[in-house]
This record gives sequence, structure tokens and C-alpha cells, in this order.
Amino acid sequence: MEDRLLSPSEVIQILNIPRHKLTYLFDTRKLKSEDFTRLGNGRFVFRQSDLEKIKKALFEVATR
Repeated sequence: MEDRLLSPSEVIQILNIPRHKLTYLFDTRKLKSEDFTRLGNGRFVFRQSDLEKIKKALFEVATR
């Protein structure tokens, strides 16, 4: 399967979460920005495999 790059908008649409939840995960360091790919302009892009990391972080926050 091709590991195409996904924009943050695509990620929140796929995971069906509001944008602020993704932002929260980075602000609280549940997700570390250095673990994800950035474009030359500084914007994040995500791989399909990153969705699992994001889902795991969301689950951990939800179960607290």
C-alpha cells in the first residue's frame, strides 16, 4: 500500500475529530512534533502509519 502524505485536515476528517483535539495532543506533548514529517514551509504532513499513533494518543487521553 502506498504511504501517501495526509494533511492535518485529512487526518481530522478520517478520524472524525475536531481540529482542537489534534492541536491539544501536540500542545500537551502527547504527540511529539519531531516524530512527524514537516514540509519546507513548516506545515505538518502525516503518513497513514501516523494515524495509529494519533489514535493511540487520543485513546490515552480519553481514558484518563
